[in-house]
Amino acid sequence: PSLVCKVLAQQASEMGIKIVEGCSVEKVTAHGHQNVHDVETNWGTIRCEYFVNSAGYFGRHLGKMSIPEVKVPLYPCEHHFLHTLPVEGMDPDMPVIHDCDGHFYLRAHEGAYLAGGFEPQCKPADLSILPSGELGTLPEDWDQFYVLLKEILFRFPKLGNVAVDRLYNCPESFTPDCRWIIGEAPEAKNYFVASGMKSVGIEAAGGLGEVTAEWIAKGEPKLDLWDIDIRRFIGIHNNAHFLRDRMTEAPGMHYKLCYPFVEFQTGRELRMSPIYPRLKLAGAVFGQTMGYERPHYYTSSDPNILTGTDLPSAKVDVYGKPPWFDAVKSEYEACRERVALLDYSSFTKLEVWSPGSEVVDLLQYLCSNDIDIPVGSIVNTGMQNHWGGYENDCSLVRLEKNRYMIVAPTKQQMRCQTWIRRHVPYDSPIVIADVTSMYTAICIMGQRAPNLMSELTDTSLTSKDFPLFTWKELDLGLASGIKVFHMTHTGDRGWVLYIPNEYALHVYDRILEVGQKYGIQHAGYFAMRTLRIEKFFAFWGKDLDCTTTPFECGRAFRVKFDKDFLGKEALLQQKKAGVTRRYVQLLLKDHDPDYDPWPWGGEPILFEDRCIGMTSTTCYGFTLGGQVCLGFVENKDENGVPQVLTNDFILKNEFWVDIAGHKFAARANIHSPSLAYQVTTPDRLYLATR
Repeated sequence: PSLVCKVLAQQASEMGIKIVEGCSVEKVTAHGHQNVHDVETNWGTIRCEYFVNSAGYFGRHLGKMSIPEVKVPLYPCEHHFLHTLPVEGMDPDMPVIHDCDGHFYLRAHEGAYLAGGFEPQCKPADLSILPSGELGTLPEDWDQFYVLLKEILFRFPKLGNVAVDRLYNCPESFTPDCRWIIGEAPEAKNYFVASGMKSVGIEAAGGLGEVTAEWIAKGEPKLDLWDIDIRRFIGIHNNAHFLRDRMTEAPGMHYKLCYPFVEFQTGRELRMSPIYPRLKLAGAVFGQTMGYERPHYYTSSDPNILTGTDLPSAKVDVYGKPPWFDAVKSEYEACRERVALLDYSSFTKLEVWSPGSEVVDLLQYLCSNDIDIPVGSIVNTGMQNHWGGYENDCSLVRLEKNRYMIVAPTKQQMRCQTWIRRHVPYDSPIVIADVTSMYTAICIMGQRAPNLMSELTDTSLTSKDFPLFTWKELDLGLASGIKVFHMTHTGDRGWVLYIPNEYALHVYDRILEVGQKYGIQHAGYFAMRTLRIEKFFAFWGKDLDCTTTPFECGRAFRVKFDKDFLGKEALLQQKKAGVTRRYVQLLLKDHDPDYDPWPWGGEPILFEDRCIGMTSTTCYGFTLGGQVCLGFVENKDENGVPQVLTNDFILKNEFWVDIAGHKFAARANIHSPSLAYQVTTPDRLYLATR
């Protein structure tokens, strides 16, 4: 690492970069409209327009020294590696060996062996004794290293006869989800972070440096970097106690098998809706997103769940048919044919308002759909970037003439706020408030949802009096002031109730009480996910990202070109040139769900033995009766140039999906399939909420 660093420093100096050693940063300050302005050091103040925090395990501490404070959620862990004395006859070209079962690596280093790893139960470093100098180390801990040592000696017994030089204990920084951190900090404009490299900083430095430079120069990255974007975190992730708890588990993810829907077991039961205890007793098995405990599915087979003595956490330790298949099937059927209750409380909820029309003008510019809708209406819209890609895909609810509520995916909580704030003019009276934690959101979904809802309120719920994509403030049970949205986010019949938290338990209990006669059932995220994939509904962060345009994913009907908006020119150019990438739904043929491996996302899509795309999200479609894959495809010529894709190419050709080396033929859709209901009701005016 030191040699690589010296070479890079030399090349930078030859390009005119000035490197100052022995200079410590004392404070980073943003002025005016939160732009980085200067850096105070022990050598004086440096004026700057951009600042990059790449301070390694000191990144969080440097963020706390900034004004305003920049939250960089990472924490150092002890990382042990053993260096032996030189071994005669050592092959310098010996390959690096990784033993995932043993959680260790072994490689040659200067004629000796170097062995280290990431134990399943790691040890957070003591912040009070962290070394500040180069090549600084912590006190060695042979007891902690023994977990790895016994695995090393089991795999390579002859190493037991090699003399030890030294056991090193060097701190390495990790993030709560064991992924890197990169991007512009939400708290200060032009303040960038590139840290949390989790011991692979040398390998990652070149690529991360290039992407950061592009981001600074062009204002946005052209690649989708959401998985490592700093905006995926919120304030709770920077809590030192939370980080220490999570750091006992996160580094060990290095060598864990990546099953679908991996869940951490530390740092749990942090954010919970008021109805969480009721859901837990109802058999909820939870997953965590943005710190929120969200029901993934429900079961009554685990005694711990029924007694509430342990946190039931959703795990999928297989690549085939999951253990929750039957539970999700039952929930799915309730959502489609009877009535189900789903907890949507984790969804991002913002309110944006202004004394005049400033908020309308801002949102018209940020949204590609027309948001100047009547008060009481709801519109689904994308927020595009300069390239026409999706920065957000959300629902806008017009509460008052100059007041909106934005409902967005859970993981958009920080990103959405930051994106809007970055475009608010200086000294604007526009106010942006995060109200995510103010409401408990309950979705009542299914063919019998109108019957249940009619017993909770005196307000008429017919399609004429309460149309789709409208909202009303209703009394439900004994509670008042409930915002009721006529939509479900899955295309099924129902409403979402945004309940002030103090009324949540009352409304929940009343729903279950009334719902018994209609066969009400709890349903979780997995059932909701299945509903929307089967209906070919794209979801931001899973299917859509900052590189996806409305023309590529079949949502051009939501784009209104008769107004000005961010990304309009890019979309007009794409409309004229044609689309070279298309979002498709693939229905697999001859797939046995009991014996064949399942698709979980990321599987190659093949055409004439050429890989033309990858799946994004997948599910077993209970109505369609088979595996359903969503993903993007493109068709390149012999020179690798993408060609304009036509409907005929997608609809008239046969594709294949490669699942773990097994190829399955697939039929492609470009529109939502027609899904029949087993139960019909007199009021069939409902249409899928595309």
